[in-house]
Amino acid sequence: MLVLARKIGEKIILNDNIEIIVLDTNQNTVKLGINAPKNVSVYREELYKEIKQNNITSQNVTPDSINELAQLLDSTTINNDMVQKLTNKITD
Repeated sequence: MLVLARKIGEKIILNDNIEIIVLDTNQNTVKLGINAPKNVSVYREELYKEIKQNNITSQNVTPDSINELAQLLDSTTINNDMVQKLTNKITD
């Protein structure tokens, strides 16, 4: 791990295109500004972990979960034939 000390207004540059700026400090927090290209995702750690867990959970699709989804949606949107096709794709 690289440990750096920076003062307010000083920057850290990553990979030539990501800039981290120290905006403010107080007793227990540091306020950072991050300039990064739009294709670079920047998340707080707790949000990143939640997204990652939700992505793992969303992979557990079962025929029951499809039926539950169908019940939640308007019956004109998903009909029984569509539910059966989705169920067949999962179980194949």
